Amino acid sequence: MIGAFTKTLSQIFSGPFRSILWRSLGMTLLLLVTIGAAGLWGTQFIPDVGIGWADTIIDILVDAAVVVGLIFLVVPVTAIFIPLFQDEVAEAVEDRHFPARKGPREQGVLEGIGLGLRALVILLAVNLAALPLVFLLPGFGFVIFLVVNGFLLGREFFEAAAVRHFAPGDIKALRQRHSGRIFLAGLVVAGVLAIPFINILVPLFGTAFMVHILHGIMQRDDKRAMTRG
Repeated sequence: MIGAFTKTLSQIFSGPFRSILWRSLGMTLLLLVTIGAAGLWGTQFIPDVGIGWADTIIDILVDAAVVVGLIFLVVPVTAIFIPLFQDEVAEAVEDRHFPARKGPREQGVLEGIGLGLRALVILLAVNLAALPLVFLLPGFGFVIFLVVNGFLLGREFFEAAAVRHFAPGDIKALRQRHSGRIFLAGLVVAGVLAIPFINILVPLFGTAFMVHILHGIMQRDDKRAMTRG
């Protein structure tokens, strides 16, 4: 696990990864600016209460809410675009670290988008449900945040990495056999998710990190099979 983490960090700012990162961030920035402009434009339709100081405070609060909303949307919006490059990320990791065990099939763009959107919907839904607990139960709520996201992120990123090597039914069986290790890997990704500004790297980091975890699992299974043989 530690080796996978350090190898991912060492590669995440390499040439191929930088290219993917800048492309995804460029798309993210464009969409966020569009959403922000639309939000600020929409605020002009909020009716005034007719009291000067009150209207000023309301305008400031609404504009601040738009800005906070954009900050909250950074990771989900980034996650929308990463699936376009997910197979490219996995291939870059395998080219560098696992050239003899590259995935035999490439992930189609539509398949990648489908996996990404499914992960995004699940992530948003669960986090919106768990977010109040973070504030209502300080400390314990954050633990819930990590556990929930560790489970979800581990599952979704693992399946995205495994799709290059296995059929859907085999992926599910593999995930169930190694659920503990995948959950721990998901906790690592969830920890990165909890760091402001750094969390924008989660889709890229999670994809690359889980490719390492997948290959570690496959190597362990091969060794067990050889021992039994």
